[in-house]
Amino acid sequence: MQLQVRKLQESDWDFIPKWWEAYGSEGFPRDFLPGAFQIGEEQEKKREGLGGFMVCKGNDPIAAMWLWMTNSKMAIPAVVVSDKSYRDSDRSDALQLLVNFTTDFAEDLGYKYAFAWAKHGKLLEKYKKADYYCDETPSYELILKY
Repeated sequence: MQLQVRKLQESDWDFIPKWWEAYGSEGFPRDFLPGAFQIGEEQEKKREGLGGFMVCKGNDPIAAMWLWMTNSKMAIPAVVVSDKSYRDSDRSDALQLLVNFTTDFAEDLGYKYAFAWAKHGKLLEKYKKADYYCDETPSYELILKY
């Protein structure tokens, strides 16, 4: 079966929190993550956390990634979570496809730059493979909740 990427759907939130829990993380609240790309009659709350993509094999979701669209020439394709129990041989390819697709989507929208962050490890390697420049000076993720 072939890997494919689709927009995030409301039903994905039935299992995304469980994916974070499997890694010992609380994950991010939905209202921290970007909303759905389309703007319509729906209430803002219904769009929360849907501004991203899911890579799947057939009907089986493998990993999700979000894309922040800014009011500058920079987009932020970041925050990836995956099904920890998915261990097929194409897992690495699925993550690379998701990073590449999300990055390319931002470029197709007219963004000139993509800014991302990743901890040391496999995901960092996926960004590098997608031609991201990596500053080797360690930095930190800083989040303030009001």
